[in-house]
Amino acid sequence: MSTQTAVDESPFLVGAAIGTGMTARAAAHGGADILLALHAGRVRVMGAPSIACMLPVADNNRSVLEFARAEILGRVDLPVFFGACVFDPRVLLDDLVAEVRAAGFDGICNFPTAVHFDGPMRQNLEYAGSGFQREVRLMQTARAAGLQTCGYVRRQDEALMMAEAGVDIVCINYGWNAGGMAGVPSRYTLEEAGEHARQVFEEVRRRNPRIECAVEGGPITAPAEAQQVAEASGADGYIGGSTIDRIPLEAAVAETTSAYKSVAHLQQRIHSLKSEWLGEGHEFGLIGRSAAITSVIQMIRKVADSDLSVLITGENGTGKELVARAIHAASRRRDQRLVAVNCAAIPRELLESELFGHEAGAFTGAVKARVGRFEQASNTTLLLDEIGDLALPLQAKLLRVLEDGSFERLGTNTPRRTHARILCASNQPLRRMAAEGAFREDLLYRLNAVEITLPPLRERIEDIPLLVRHLLPRIAEEMNPRVRQMDASAYRALMRHSWPGNVRELRNVLERAVIMCDEEVVSAQDLPPLTAEPAPSPSEAGASAVANQAAPGDGPAPRSEREWIMAALERNRFRRGDTARELGLARKTLYNKMRRYDLL
Repeated sequence: MSTQTAVDESPFLVGAAIGTGMTARAAAHGGADILLALHAGRVRVMGAPSIACMLPVADNNRSVLEFARAEILGRVDLPVFFGACVFDPRVLLDDLVAEVRAAGFDGICNFPTAVHFDGPMRQNLEYAGSGFQREVRLMQTARAAGLQTCGYVRRQDEALMMAEAGVDIVCINYGWNAGGMAGVPSRYTLEEAGEHARQVFEEVRRRNPRIECAVEGGPITAPAEAQQVAEASGADGYIGGSTIDRIPLEAAVAETTSAYKSVAHLQQRIHSLKSEWLGEGHEFGLIGRSAAITSVIQMIRKVADSDLSVLITGENGTGKELVARAIHAASRRRDQRLVAVNCAAIPRELLESELFGHEAGAFTGAVKARVGRFEQASNTTLLLDEIGDLALPLQAKLLRVLEDGSFERLGTNTPRRTHARILCASNQPLRRMAAEGAFREDLLYRLNAVEITLPPLRERIEDIPLLVRHLLPRIAEEMNPRVRQMDASAYRALMRHSWPGNVRELRNVLERAVIMCDEEVVSAQDLPPLTAEPAPSPSEAGASAVANQAAPGDGPAPRSEREWIMAALERNRFRRGDTARELGLARKTLYNKMRRYDLL
């Protein structure tokens, strides 16, 4: 079983740093994904403190090799990482890595590590060439030899060095902890550790999105604390050291490891509940459970992994860029950054250079060559927003790129190629523009390999309560933390409005309401004036299958609270719990209103 397979198949990576074969088997029984054979673990079970592994009292590497061969390798069906000590300048990295691989280890990590030292000790190690830089070279050597790598770090600069070295796992080690579940004071609180890890992991993933990010030690002494830090930081896993290995009983080790492993199940459950609560598209920021938005989500998942160009149409404010980013995030190109260009925001005389680049001297002011967006996006996704604003000459060039992937920079006839996946978005009636000669008909057909048309908010009015649930807490946190929820009078007003500005307008309305609200509950009087007349359908509904799906909320908006509740009951097949959740009401409140309106 390879380490990468174990990492990829686990939604929350749990590693166990161990010092005995018994502990290794117990951790494996408890559901650990990887084991780390460390000298620190060995000295712990011998009765010495973990810090003793840092002292030159024995050959650390020889000790780890001997006990792992005797008690772990070949006895557990898990990837095993070797904890390598490189403080001794006489240790030859190539020879050490070759010996580790020959012994049967799956991976290697830098433990003991210089990150545990501060001040003169750290400076002296680095000056002598035996510090963290040497540990980074160890990771590079191990990767070249085909071993998996786990890089221990403490600071952001150390994490970025490990990311540049291409390690598989970056683990922030917050220092020693002791006493099993009891723990000892740490220089970090749990909140500080979570925030620090969040900032570090954001930068690491920006460099290499494939790296697994884990935390260990310091204030984390129990599964609930690991969960707290993981949720705050977005960590992919936890590696347990003292908190696992100091527990003497095999059953207790298995139980503790299982408890850490349950973090993954909890995260899966949270994701499932969010899907039920906000709809299947919540992970992309597309909130709603109406038939119209559900069809959009299904279409996104179907087209994401292909290289077909996609045309995304819809009114302003419906979320076209969100759909484009969702397609990219679900595609095999997701590890590269999406490149986006707003064709309406760039002057037409500069847009060709922006898209295709130029050579030095191509025009006045072009003092050096410039790479265009098609080249930047060669192995990722390129979003051309407001494609209807593209001038006809540029449309011809775009057609050529779509047909054979070739283009020229301004100022040269040398062809270049791009492997970008093209997504286009427009709020304009492209078919009418094509009929009038303002948009190339052949380009429209080429763009229209797949079309996703986003429904306006007035055609999925039943999603308004879900959108409010999603947006209101976030807006309140920034603008007025006192606000907690919205009452029925405000929901009625929102659901009667025609929403010409769609979800963007809804967000603006909620921002104004939160600012104006003096209580914990937003009411209708906190909302700006809203029209109750439904707006006419857009002139061009689009020809895609998505647009032809009728949302349950089609037709006139509810005219009374009774009609509003009755419509929600019918959508939820008269299941009161689901109806109450959709309407943002307590079950008891919904029951009282049903009795008042004779709906029982």
